[in-house]
Amino acid sequence: MPIQWDDSFLTGLLTVDHQHQELFRKVNAFHAAMMERKAREQLAQLLDFLAQYTQHHFRDEEQFMEYYGCPAAEANRKAHQALLQKYAEMRKQFDQDKTGVQTAMEIYRVLSDWLVQHVKGVDLQLRDAIQTQKQVPLATGTS
Repeated sequence: MPIQWDDSFLTGLLTVDHQHQELFRKVNAFHAAMMERKAREQLAQLLDFLAQYTQHHFRDEEQFMEYYGCPAAEANRKAHQALLQKYAEMRKQFDQDKTGVQTAMEIYRVLSDWLVQHVKGVDLQLRDAIQTQKQVPLATGTS
């Protein structure tokens, strides 16, 4: 079943939100390709895109968390590293599997579950950090 984007996933940063939306679209495109029994090569291309785009997104998101002093920054970085490691293992298995059907379904399940849980559980803390910074009074320069 495809994952659905809604406003409850918004972090408040357009860059991050647009990247999350693209990740949702591509994970769903992978699901659709599986359901349409697309060739392994097409699934592999989607997996390649997801791997590259995810790394780009993780880098951006980690920088934003540092910039805004998000308390989840370190947990976020560790979660990203763990997913990339898990993805590498699953991708290796997909590449070795002749049909790849079971592995592809497992990859989709892991990626879709992780994406929803991670955004809701960790990334939304960025929204809170941004809101907190907006409430911090600016120094006036007077003593």
